[in-house]
Amino acid sequence: IVLMSIYMYDQHRCLLLMLQLDDANKELKDLLVFLKEALSDRIEKVTLTNRLLDSPCALVTSKFGWSANMERIMRSQAMGDNRAMEYMKGRKILEVNPDHEI
Repeated sequence: IVLMSIYMYDQHRCLLLMLQLDDANKELKDLLVFLKEALSDRIEKVTLTNRLLDSPCALVTSKFGWSANMERIMRSQAMGDNRAMEYMKGRKILEVNPDHEI
């Protein structure tokens, strides 16, 4: 019974977080569009997130391509191929914290 109540609490909490994020997405839609247009050559998309607690935003790599550390390593290689660098460089995702004061 205890495990069932914990499971139900987690589902309820998750649903509330999703609804809050959806409301914030509607409220901050203009800001997200502005950021996407202003940074369109550098980022893939702008999203709201509930992962951030103290920071106003974070720049994360997409699932595909190189991580930021791998990009740094490949840039430092003397014999690096610039064509491969541009091809494998992962597009970034800007995650915005809707609960931050800024």
